[in-house]
Amino acid sequence: MDNFNFNTRRDVTGMDAGMRAFFKQTYSFMGLAVLVTAVTGFIVQKFFLAQVYALIAGNLIGTLALLGIQLLIITMIGRATFKNPARAFGLLMAFAVVEGLTVGLLLAIYTGASIMMAFVSAAAVFGGMALYGVFTKRDLSGMGGALFGMLIGLFVAMLINMFFPNGIVSLLISFVSVIVFSLYTAYDNQSLKVMYSQFAGQADTTGLAINGALRLYLDFINLFFALVRIFGVAGGSRD
Repeated sequence: MDNFNFNTRRDVTGMDAGMRAFFKQTYSFMGLAVLVTAVTGFIVQKFFLAQVYALIAGNLIGTLALLGIQLLIITMIGRATFKNPARAFGLLMAFAVVEGLTVGLLLAIYTGASIMMAFVSAAAVFGGMALYGVFTKRDLSGMGGALFGMLIGLFVAMLINMFFPNGIVSLLISFVSVIVFSLYTAYDNQSLKVMYSQFAGQADTTGLAINGALRLYLDFINLFFALVRIFGVAGGSRD
């Protein structure tokens, strides 16, 4: 990753045939991961809800363990991206399955209308910000540091709210998450353009596409989770 220098201002508006193929591959991997998460969530909600609820929702240690597993898989994907793309792809699918456990709980807690509104809204926001990131003439590289700082702040706030739950704080975290991951969507799409421009021709870009798919998947799934909580407050839960 040392070859990627974001400190230099670049032309970020170009889009040739090779880059279009790269983004098609990246979004194919991302879309497959979202599908795996949706299928896993459906299976959990239908057949393993009690077990998953006891493991995660009713168990703080289980929740922290799940978070640790997620972070571990993300780290492993990063290490395998260029050395072993096949392993990175398998880990991406495994990560999608793990995220499906949370989706299964959401399907059981919130109404179908809330889930659908959240999904459609997340898709619309993600799509709009992705297009902006790909086609804007503005260099977004300067946003990276601020976004990472906001992400760390969100992570700390969520951890604190896990130990000291507060509904208002949880809702505030959800609204901030929508803003942060919307901006990350634009930033990540433009970053992928820059990385492809520097990486293309040196080696197969499959690993880079898998890494990009993980980043975009995280943007979308976190948007979805935040919007589910927001719409869930308005639409109510199943109980």
